[in-house]
This record gives sequence, C-alpha cells and structure tokens, in this order.
Amino acid sequence: MPRPGVPDPYRTKARTEGYVARAVYKLKALDDKYHLLQAGQRVLDLGCSPGSWLQYLASRVGAGGLVVGVDVTPPAIEVAPPIHFVLGEVGGLDLDAVSAISASFDAVVSDMAPRTTGIRDVDQQRSLDLARNAWEWARKLLRPGGFFLVKVFEGPGVEALARELEAAFKVCRRVKPPGSRAASKEIYLLALNRRAEVVKVKKINIHHKDTKSTK
Repeated sequence: MPRPGVPDPYRTKARTEGYVARAVYKLKALDDKYHLLQAGQRVLDLGCSPGSWLQYLASRVGAGGLVVGVDVTPPAIEVAPPIHFVLGEVGGLDLDAVSAISASFDAVVSDMAPRTTGIRDVDQQRSLDLARNAWEWARKLLRPGGFFLVKVFEGPGVEALARELEAAFKVCRRVKPPGSRAASKEIYLLALNRRAEVVKVKKINIHHKDTKSTK
C-alpha cells in the first residue's frame, strides 16, 4: 500500500470493479500466474471478511462450485450461493460447522493477518500462529491433489512451516504477489497438489507349524 495521502491504484480499481477490498488483486494475480481456480471447485476461505476473496472465488468456481467463508466478523457482501458463511474463530472453530456444508475441499486459502502491535516479533508470531491454524484446517479438510494458500509474516518458524508443506505437497512456493508492499514482511506460501497420506502398516511374519491336511 502507498504512503498516507498517496493514491492507491489497487483500492481505486477495487471500487471501480465492485470489490470490497484491494486484497482481491493479490489472489487474482496468483490465480492468473498459477491457474489455481476452475469451475466447480469447493474452496474454504479462512478469515474471509470483508469478502473480496469470496467475491473473486465465487466468480471463478461458478454456480456449480462452493465457497465457504469463515470469520469472526460477517463479510460486507451479500452471502448467496455459491457462497456460504460460518461465523467463528478459526483457532477454535467447530469442525462440524464447516464439514456439514462440505466434508472436503479442493482448496483452502487464508489471507488472515493479526491485529498488529508495532512490535515486530509479536506481530510475526501472531501471524505464524494464524498460518498454522489455517494449516490445521487444511490438514483435516483438503482433499489429495488440492492446494493450500496462506499468508504469513516472514520470520522465525516460517521455514519450519514451509518444510511441513513441502513434505505434504508436491510443490511449495514462497510468493509475493503485486499489491503487497515491497517493504512488507508478508509473503504467501502456495502449496500445490497435496499428497495422499500413506498409512504405514508394519509387516508381521507369522510362522505356521507344518500340519497335515485333513481334506
């Protein structure tokens, strides 16, 4: 974002195009580059208010798709199919409230950011906590082959989270889309094509005594 008093072309464009927030252009830029979204997909949007990501997601998945938004504050847009809204804290949300709408999703996205204090270490840790909360939801609800997109402030713990995503997905990228200030610490982790979890079963060798057939 530009300095106070300097016109923000993204905010002006959002008003012109009917979006409730400029953040939509971060998602749009990533979608344009990586071809993330398509008609019919089911998407979970964590921290969805005021709703510009909901607007864009709904336009991309279409009437045959589904977009479920979650936030402590209702979005500032009309909520109508394919958009559904669940009121609640992401950190303490009842899984049943979301899984009742859809048991799994093709994508989980999060643009959540903490209320900043101006203390860098505190703000970064809060951002990391939100990103990890989003990852916990993705672990439970994201289908194999799906993608996960989450915002986080750079700093301690981000590398460990990225390694977890690299293990769980075929690809994990750190991306900074247009619309993010160059001086901002925010980045997005984009994890593509979730791997199917493999349940390891320990092989047990059973030795049978030789017996005569009774047949």
